[in-house]
Amino acid sequence: MQEIVYHTNYQNEDSYWWFTARNIIISKIINKIIPSLSKSSRIIDIGCGTGGFASYISKDYDISCLDTSKTALEYCKKRGLKNLYNATIAELPADIEPFDAAIMLDVLEHIEDDKSALEDVYKILKDDGYYIMSVPAYKWMWSKHDEIHMHYRRYTKKEVTKLIKNAGFQIKYASYFNSFLFLPAFLKRKLDKMTGKEEKHKDPVDKVSDGMNSLFHKVFSFESKLLPAFSLPFGLSIIVIAQKTGK
Repeated sequence: MQEIVYHTNYQNEDSYWWFTARNIIISKIINKIIPSLSKSSRIIDIGCGTGGFASYISKDYDISCLDTSKTALEYCKKRGLKNLYNATIAELPADIEPFDAAIMLDVLEHIEDDKSALEDVYKILKDDGYYIMSVPAYKWMWSKHDEIHMHYRRYTKKEVTKLIKNAGFQIKYASYFNSFLFLPAFLKRKLDKMTGKEEKHKDPVDKVSDGMNSLFHKVFSFESKLLPAFSLPFGLSIIVIAQKTGK
């Protein structure tokens, strides 16, 4: 990602609606789908960024953080996170103890060879380990935001679950999410393209007023009351939880 994204994320991760609501939703889904995970469970947050989610769940699990950006890991240190790896998945020490779970939140779209990345994740997990991931949805929702964040692609649920299955995982849960704000986001992107405003977009995070930030948080986080009891049919993002199986 561009360097400015790390600085902006660190400033916003604890208060901006998208981060705060996503943390609530994904942590709840993990608790419901994988109740076997405990404080002693070793979990690695791959592409951890500035450590917002890792910090959010660090009281519940034994968290390690991996990122290729030294800037990102410096922010992780500021959050008090430990067990930090400045590396790719493949560069982890060969003798490292396998993890109970690996998390990749909005990371796979940044990796050119997503197939190899999933194969690398498979190798660092215990035989019954879990893979927890999210990605942005729909190629036709591509915008300047994707370019600023240096994405290679966006996915459909069918595409990403097939990719994960081919890497040797069994899908335990998959759903679109950030569904209630889908229509406003779609209309805004269409309007920005029509007016030329999108080409002027340079900020990694769209600025909103405190009132709108609170409203968006409430609308987005409300999905935590539905997930994972249901699988939503569309949304701006996709979440998948899968388990390592023998190939």
